[in-house]
Amino acid sequence: MSPRRLAAGALAVVVVTGCFSPDELEPLPVPSSVSTLPTTTTSSVDHSTVPLAPVEGTTTTAAVTVGPGPATLAGRVEGPEGPVEGATVRLERLVGDAVATLEVLTGADGAWRAAGVLGGRYRVRAWRRPDLASTEAQVVFVAAAEPAEVILRVERFTVAVDLAVAPDPPVVGERTNVLVRITDRTVDADGVVRAVPRSGVGVSVTAGPGWVSESPLIGVTDEAGTVTFTLVCRAPNRQGLVVTLAPDQIVPLDPPECVVPAAPPPPATDPPATEG
Repeated sequence: MSPRRLAAGALAVVVVTGCFSPDELEPLPVPSSVSTLPTTTTSSVDHSTVPLAPVEGTTTTAAVTVGPGPATLAGRVEGPEGPVEGATVRLERLVGDAVATLEVLTGADGAWRAAGVLGGRYRVRAWRRPDLASTEAQVVFVAAAEPAEVILRVERFTVAVDLAVAPDPPVVGERTNVLVRITDRTVDADGVVRAVPRSGVGVSVTAGPGWVSESPLIGVTDEAGTVTFTLVCRAPNRQGLVVTLAPDQIVPLDPPECVVPAAPPPPATDPPATEG
C-alpha cells in the first residue's frame, strides 16, 4: 500500500475496489474443448461492503448527513496526462450501515474541495465520462477540522482486446485456435465501467515467423465481439502475434509459450520369467 499525504488530524486507508458494471460479460469462450483459458471479466464491487474498523461510541437512529460541520476535504484528481478538469468526486460519509453522499467537480487544475462537512469516515472516488475512472476507492477518516487532502487517480478505459487459445499452451506442430474478443469499455454517469462487445469490427492478425497460418488471418467480429483464427506453432517458447483493428489500431498480443509435444511413454515390457 503506497502512503498517501494527509494534513494533520486525518488518516486515509486505500482499498482496492473496482467500479465495474454488474452486467458481466460471459467468460471469454475457448474455441475448442481442449482447455479453458482463465480470463479476467469486469465485475461489480459494492463499495458499501468495504470493511471498516470498529470505533467506540453508540449508534444513532438520526438521519445521516454530510454537513454542515467544521471539517474540510480537498484534493485533486490525476489522470494519465495529468490533472483532470470536470471530474466528478463522490464523497460518501459512512455511519454504521448508513451512507450520506456529496458530489463535487474538479476545476481546471484538477483540484476539488468540500468545505463545511462533518468529520468521520468518508469513502471517496472519482470519474469523468466517458473514459476516466478510479480503480481504487479511498476510505478517509477525518478526525479534526483541519483539511484532509485526498489525491485520486483515474485510469483511461477505451477498447479492450482479450485473447484465448486452445490448446493452452500451444503445442509445436499442432493446430492452435486463437480467439480474439473486442469490447468497448465506457464510464457511465455513476462512474461504473461497462464493457460492451463490438460486433462488425475488421480484425487482422500478423503472425511472427514462429507461426504458420491454417486459416485466413483476417476476419470480422460476431455479435459476441469475437473472431477466431487457426495457426500452427513452429518452434517452442514465446511466439509473437499482433492484432490490427480497422482502420489502424495496432494491439500486440501475448499468447502463452509454445511447448514441444510430450514424449510418449515407453512401451510396457513383460517382467523376466522366474524359475519355479
